[in-house]
Amino acid sequence: MAILDFKEIPEAHKGGGEQDKFELFSRDFFEAIGYKIESSPGRGADGGKDLIVKEIRKGIASDTEIRWLVSCKHKAHSGSSVSKTDEPEIYDSLKAHDCQGFIGFYSTLPSSGLTAKVESIRDIEHQFFDSSKIEQLLLTKNECIEIAKRYFPNSYKSWSDENPKVAQIFSSHEPIKCKYCGSVLDRENPGIVVAYTKYDEITNIKTIRNQYTCCIGDCDSFLKHRHRTDGFMDAWAHLEDYFSPLLFIKNVMVFVNELNDPCIEYHEQAFEHEKELLLSSFPHVCRNLTHSETEHIKMLGLVPAFLGGFAQT
Repeated sequence: MAILDFKEIPEAHKGGGEQDKFELFSRDFFEAIGYKIESSPGRGADGGKDLIVKEIRKGIASDTEIRWLVSCKHKAHSGSSVSKTDEPEIYDSLKAHDCQGFIGFYSTLPSSGLTAKVESIRDIEHQFFDSSKIEQLLLTKNECIEIAKRYFPNSYKSWSDENPKVAQIFSSHEPIKCKYCGSVLDRENPGIVVAYTKYDEITNIKTIRNQYTCCIGDCDSFLKHRHRTDGFMDAWAHLEDYFSPLLFIKNVMVFVNELNDPCIEYHEQAFEHEKELLLSSFPHVCRNLTHSETEHIKMLGLVPAFLGGFAQT
């Protein structure tokens, strides 16, 4: 399913001062991915070119320059493919502008007839940038992110909310790791936070010790055998809950309230681990909630009990 809606860019024939926006977008796009702009878009008869870009290919003995003629076709609003009749004089246009290659830059895709027509022209190079290829480059190349934000503000916001990146808050970011195997734990490789608690019925004091993060499954099982001693039982929370803005602040408040509770005692190791975990998690929460996190929070509202921020096993 497409992420960027090319219909956010107005149609060329609508006027209103934004009829050139797709061609301007193409200029900014090619400049961002490394081409040099030789001729920018302009209104009026263009002689079969919307843009001319130059590519410099590095060689062992010398560099080679390739001039590309770029033809922009914005058909996202109709959904039609670009046909061979939409590109009538490709070869003549290349010769007229002294270009060695043809680029079709389309908000939909080329028809099979157009593809065959271009491939049949000898002695030229060709490339097609369809909507899928353009989208992939915009969302995967750091140089293109600002262009995606500018030309597709609504689509980009929806995508970035659902694909949050770790914020650059601290000068260096220490990853969260599994205590047993050392694997980095994050959204793609989620883990759990485990702490061991014991309640003294005589003093009414709950003691928390041996807190750590680990992988779900074998690592968790191995560590339980090591730490479930002296009457201490494990309680756990999903590490992902530390990456959700609302649940992060909930965990902060739970920690603060527990420190202020005379009936709760943190061992030094558990106290230090919780502080480090909150610091390491904070860069993950400096952005909007994803849709899945919003639904998860609604679901957690139906869960009847938590023990000190951890789900009791």
